[in-house]
Amino acid sequence: MAAITDEDRKIVYNYIIHNLTIRLLQSELKENEKSTIKMKRVYLSANQYQESQALKQLKELRKEMSTRGLRIVGEHTLDNDMTEFRYLCRGVPLTIHFEDKELYKLIEENRFELLR
Repeated sequence: MAAITDEDRKIVYNYIIHNLTIRLLQSELKENEKSTIKMKRVYLSANQYQESQALKQLKELRKEMSTRGLRIVGEHTLDNDMTEFRYLCRGVPLTIHFEDKELYKLIEENRFELLR
């Protein structure tokens, strides 16, 4: 059985951030559709573009995860403002933890990158 590599960790990390970014974008799209702000179309267009870019990247990450035997199996919010993600690496259960503040920062950075 092969040990997890830094590349495996990076792929899992990127998958988690992209997945959470998409969730946030989809939530914002629903809110913006109901909004009465003047520049509604601009916000919707930007959110839709970011979502489409994130979905493309997520698709590539899913392929890579499948090839490498990686799979996310759970997500839990812990009491101390932490979120835990459980995943399998070639059948071996592992976890990764993020502080909620850190996650929010990473999602915002990812959103900015998706606009490029």
